[in-house]
Amino acid sequence: MKSAPCKLIFPCAAAFLLASCSSDPNTRKLSYLHKGEEYSKTGKYLEAVIEFRNAVEIDPRFARAHYELGHAYVAFNKNDQAYHELNEVTALDPSNAEAQLDLANMLLNRRQLDQAQAIAEQIVKANPANIRAHVALGEKFILDRDFPKSIEQFRKVVELDPHLVQNYGALGAAYRAAGQLSEAEDVYRKAVEVNPKSAPAHEALGQFYYSVGKLAQAEDQMRLACDLDSRAVSPRIFLGRIYLAMGRMADVENTYSVLKTIAPDNPDAYEALGAFFTSTGQKEKAATEFQALSKAHPRDASAKNSLAEALLDLNRLPEAAPVVKELLKANSADPRSLLSQGRILLSQRVYDQAMETLQKAVKAAPNSANAYYFLGIAQQSLHFTDLAKESFNRALELQPQMAVAAGTLASLDAATGDYADASRQADNARKADPNMLSANLASARALIAKGQLPQAEAVLETLLKRDPTSPATLALLLNVYVRQGRGKDGVKRMESLVQQSPQNAALKFLVGLAYFHVKDLQQSEASVRGALKLDPKTPDAYTLLANIALAQGRNEQAKADLRTAIADFPRNPTNYMALVTQYEKEGNWNEAKRLCEKAHDIDSNSPLVADELAFLYLEHGGDVNTAVALAQVAKKELPESPVTADALGWAYYKLGSVDAALVQLKESAHKVPTNPIYHYHLGMAYMAARQFNPARQSLQEALHADPLFPYATDARTALGEIPAGMR
Repeated sequence: MKSAPCKLIFPCAAAFLLASCSSDPNTRKLSYLHKGEEYSKTGKYLEAVIEFRNAVEIDPRFARAHYELGHAYVAFNKNDQAYHELNEVTALDPSNAEAQLDLANMLLNRRQLDQAQAIAEQIVKANPANIRAHVALGEKFILDRDFPKSIEQFRKVVELDPHLVQNYGALGAAYRAAGQLSEAEDVYRKAVEVNPKSAPAHEALGQFYYSVGKLAQAEDQMRLACDLDSRAVSPRIFLGRIYLAMGRMADVENTYSVLKTIAPDNPDAYEALGAFFTSTGQKEKAATEFQALSKAHPRDASAKNSLAEALLDLNRLPEAAPVVKELLKANSADPRSLLSQGRILLSQRVYDQAMETLQKAVKAAPNSANAYYFLGIAQQSLHFTDLAKESFNRALELQPQMAVAAGTLASLDAATGDYADASRQADNARKADPNMLSANLASARALIAKGQLPQAEAVLETLLKRDPTSPATLALLLNVYVRQGRGKDGVKRMESLVQQSPQNAALKFLVGLAYFHVKDLQQSEASVRGALKLDPKTPDAYTLLANIALAQGRNEQAKADLRTAIADFPRNPTNYMALVTQYEKEGNWNEAKRLCEKAHDIDSNSPLVADELAFLYLEHGGDVNTAVALAQVAKKELPESPVTADALGWAYYKLGSVDAALVQLKESAHKVPTNPIYHYHLGMAYMAARQFNPARQSLQEALHADPLFPYATDARTALGEIPAGMR
């Protein structure tokens, strides 16, 4: 009976011992450390970070946990946090050479070269045989472009371990960077001699031969690498690149098809064939390949992203949309998925949402030229001209050979009157793709602006041989016909095309535009309304209907058509400004100002909109300082324009800055001496400066140019106010 209490005592004691163990800080921190190491081994870096952080919270001086946490952050692409942790390790354990060298490599990536060099030199001083330290010094000197010192360090690395292929590769790369190709080849060949059975050695030599254009030798070495390692992925991918450079397309396709069977679970291997189809413009094959891969590897987001991109390239939006939706549901911040979603929204003309989505894509992938390019397309569609130019230029900075960005930028430059830049960008684009539509259209626009109409027509006719119904090309050709007095030829050309494609709304609209230019307003209206039946959202259709109505004196109908155009395309400032003009004619200044303000909200950098709004504020109620700021923006955008000079000068006059006003108003009157308003404004500025003789001359010139101009009464009144002896 006395033994019963003992049964109670022992379990309690065991529980006490377990509690003691679990509450021991040293035991707990080691437990967290070991769990984190296990997670790291299996690639679960987020879980590893949590465990290592638990360990350092228990013991902030636990150097080993800080070190492992730093490595986990590197794997998780959290480089700033990794840098912090490695700094902690080196402070806690200055003897940890591996941590010191990890930190030195991070400093090299951050371009903090002198600090990296100091760490590596300190380690070499303590241990001259430390290969990693010599490698770090070699890489530092390459970044400094001090190639002799870099070569010296990598030669030391080879001496320390003459059997390691990577060491020869580093030395060969240093010689190549220095432009010493013969020495580089000797090094790569030496690596093969020392390691004849090493696939990486043959691969490195093959890559060198490829880089210097020795494709046959490159093929030999890469095939040897493949033979030495029957399951190696990298040399087979590179072998495909060599075949591609040789133009042996069937061999590329066969190599990558076989590669899928060699490494069926390696994404680099099984996606190579699809990537080849994409890069060579074989869109249907690319889509088919990535559809198969997505079924075989349903968890591979990369394959699904490639599928979505291939479908979008083929304009198969209904098939691409659910793929992208699934990808974004799994990862709403994935840059490739965001880019594809942006492209879908662009195709649907939902430009506001497209721009918002593509801004997220750019933020998630700031080095993606494609993301910037499509963002530029969205901004251009919303008439954010300057923002679009910035995006296209950024795309070209990231990918200088991106012909489509250069071509689109050229087209945008031409549309905004910057013909010199348009020609330059068009030339750049055509070097990569002589047939690019946007680049050739930009060149044609520039030629038209220069009055070189036959040359422009030749460019456009060449484009139409490839695409006879291109609306953009035909619209420019019609412009050329009209400028040459060949409007009837334009009508005949457009009518014949519509007979071949009667369901093409864009062609119907162009027929209407052609008839408008030859003043056949009835036929013009009938054609435009025919286009709207085919496509109620035909761009510029209601704008043209408004012009037809104005030509017929139907002003109320014109205003109604312009309001419809604004409703259909609310981001196009042109329609707002056309309506502004109508309200100005009626003297409805408040409505004119309201619409002009909306146009300015849409395109705050448009000099013409800024000028008009400045005048409305100055003449019909508004803040003078705001008007001056608007006129200054316009002048900056169009520094040679007499319109912007007049607007700025008149704003300065209203502000009371007479001297500044005279500078601008003299410029506008000098450039267009037949404009009565320019002379009137200049005369009033002279009056304010009490320079009565030139004031009289300018006011008289205004009345001589047009005795009935809008300010004629004011001009005569001002002349009467000039002192009698100076009239």
